Amino acid sequence: MCADLPVVVSGIRATGRLHLGNYFGAMKNFPPLQDSNRCFFFIADYHTLTTLEDPDDLRRNLPEIVLDYLATGLDPKKSVIFAQSSVPQIAELSLLLGMITQFALLERCPTFKEKKDKHPENINLGLFSYPVLMAADILIQRANLVPVGEDQLPHIELAQYIAKKFNTRFGETFPIPEAMIEKAIRVPGLDGTNKMGKSDDNTINLNDPPETIRERISNAVSDTQRARRSDPGRPYVCNLFALHEFVTDQGLILQIKSDCEGAKIGCVDCKRMLSDSVTAFLAPFQARRAEIARDPSLVASVLGEGGRIARETASETVETVREKMGLVRY
Repeated sequence: MCADLPVVVSGIRATGRLHLGNYFGAMKNFPPLQDSNRCFFFIADYHTLTTLEDPDDLRRNLPEIVLDYLATGLDPKKSVIFAQSSVPQIAELSLLLGMITQFALLERCPTFKEKKDKHPENINLGLFSYPVLMAADILIQRANLVPVGEDQLPHIELAQYIAKKFNTRFGETFPIPEAMIEKAIRVPGLDGTNKMGKSDDNTINLNDPPETIRERISNAVSDTQRARRSDPGRPYVCNLFALHEFVTDQGLILQIKSDCEGAKIGCVDCKRMLSDSVTAFLAPFQARRAEIARDPSLVASVLGEGGRIARETASETVETVREKMGLVRY
C-alpha cells in the first residue's frame, strides 16, 4: 500500500452474522476502494461490548465477518483487516480525545438517544462515549475518507470537530476526515420493517443455506391487506417486492409486478421466486467463502498481520498526541 494514497477507514460491529442489508448498504462498495486508497477495515469488537450479552457470540461472529469480507473481495494484500481490540492504542487515543470533548455534545448525539431508548436497562459509559471511540478509530489512522450512511453523519461531524479542536489547541496533527456518503440503500426487513437489522432477527444472512433462505422468506411479511390469492396485489407497498429489486432479473421483476397486480400469482408464488433469486444471487459469494474457509489458519493470519500494521501506524499517532498534550512516558 502506498503511503501517499488517501486513507479510508471503516468498521463494523460484531453483533451478528452479516446479511443482505450489510452487503448492499456498504460491503459491495469496499473492494473497488482498495486500488486507489490505503484502506483499513476493522471489526469493532470494542464497540460491540456496549450491548454485549454473551461473549461467546463475539468470539464466533468476529471470524465469520472476516470470512464474509474476504469472500466479498477484500484483499489482505491491498487492505489492512484487523480487530479493533488488537490495537489498544485506539482505547488510549479515545481517552485522550475525551479530554477535549464536551459532555453536552455527546448527550445530544442522536445515536445515543436511540440506543438509550432501545436499551434503557443498559445505559452504560460505552454507549455515551461511543462517538469519541469512533473518532479515535478514524483519527488514529489519519483517515481522509470514511464510508458511512446518512445515519452515521453526526459521528463523522463530531470526529471532524474533535480533529479541528485538537489541531487548533495543540498544533496541526490530524487530517479532517470527510464522509464518503453512501447512497441511502435500505434493504427491507423480513418482518415488514423498512430495514434489515441483526438485532431485529429480520435478515437473510449472506451465508444462509438455501433451505434457511426458503424458510425465512416463507414466513416473511408481505402485503398485509391481500387476504386472498384472488385479491389484486400491491407490489409498490409490499416488503418482498422491494427485496426482488435487489436480487431478481429486471425482466422477471416486471413480470412479477404485472402478475401480482392482476392476481395471477399469490404471495406464496412471489416468495418462492424470491427464494430462488436470493439463493442464486448468493451462490457465487458462498462458493468463494467456502473455498476461503478451507484454510483454518487464514482468518487468524489475516487478523494478525492486519493488527500488526494497524498498531504501527496507531502507535505513531498516539506518541505524537501524547507529546503534544504534555504527557511524558517514563
